[in-house]
Order: sequence, then structure tokens, then C-alpha cells
Amino acid sequence: MNYQSLPVRAWVLTLLIAAVVFVSGVAVPDVAYSAEAIAGEMTVYRDPSCGCCGKWIEHMAAAGFTVRDEVTDDMTAIKTQYGVPEELSSCHTAIANGYLIEGHVPAADVQRLLTAEPNVAGLTAPGMPIGSPGMEMAEGSEPYTVFAFTDDGAAAAFANHD
Repeated sequence: MNYQSLPVRAWVLTLLIAAVVFVSGVAVPDVAYSAEAIAGEMTVYRDPSCGCCGKWIEHMAAAGFTVRDEVTDDMTAIKTQYGVPEELSSCHTAIANGYLIEGHVPAADVQRLLTAEPNVAGLTAPGMPIGSPGMEMAEGSEPYTVFAFTDDGAAAAFANHD
């Protein structure tokens, strides 16, 4: 099908979406994905005393990721090495397909990131949100936001979780 056979409304919508993505810099479109198609390898750096990080690794493995678990006593050095902004940091840092994944980011958000391949440094769930993967508590959960962030630390909401 060529461009002349598309309805005008479809062209306008496509151009509008492209313009928003281009101008925003950290905007990430909603995309459909197949977990099997995008679950790949990731390296997770974590402190040996952090149990929630191990639970997050289990969450990612259950979603199809092959996880290399790197235990270290110096998470500060890892975060500095990879340029994780202090205000966006959490307990563990992962690398997946060149993207930083900081903290308890759900596997579905990582899969969406890897499908869309936006021009961002990575995703973060700052702090340790109760109810996020690896931080499940009997008391329930709290709403939290996963942010996409750039190399210079600019952040924008990527996904909201209730």
C-alpha cells in the first residue's frame, strides 16, 4: 500500500504522533510487544544483603529474561560508573540492551522500553516502592511512577502503577 491510498486522517495522525515523539525527546509511544521477542539478557548489580533485589531478579527471569547476577559491596561505584542520577537511584542497577534499569521496574515496562528503543538512558523506579516487583508486602502496595531518563538526568513519566 502506498501513501496515496491511506486516508487523510491516518496521515495527519501519523504525522502528529511523529512530531510529538521527535520534539519531546523522552516520549515513548505505547507499543504492542511479544514478551518472547524482547526478553533477552541483562546484568543486574546488587548488594549481597539486599533480599528484594533477588526477588526482582526472579520477577525478570519469570518474564523470560536471562539474568546475570553480579553481587558487589560497592553499589555507589556501579551507579557512578553508569551515570545513575542520585535523585533517581534505587537499590540495584541493571543493564539490558544498553539501557539502564534502576530499581524495581516491572518487566512489562522493560519490555516496552526494549521494543520502542527510545533515545533515553534508561528507566527507574526511584526508591523502593511498596508493591513493585520484588517489594511485594502483605500490607498492600502504594502507587508509583516509572520514569524514563536521559544521560543528563532529565526525567519524564514512562508508566504509572497503582
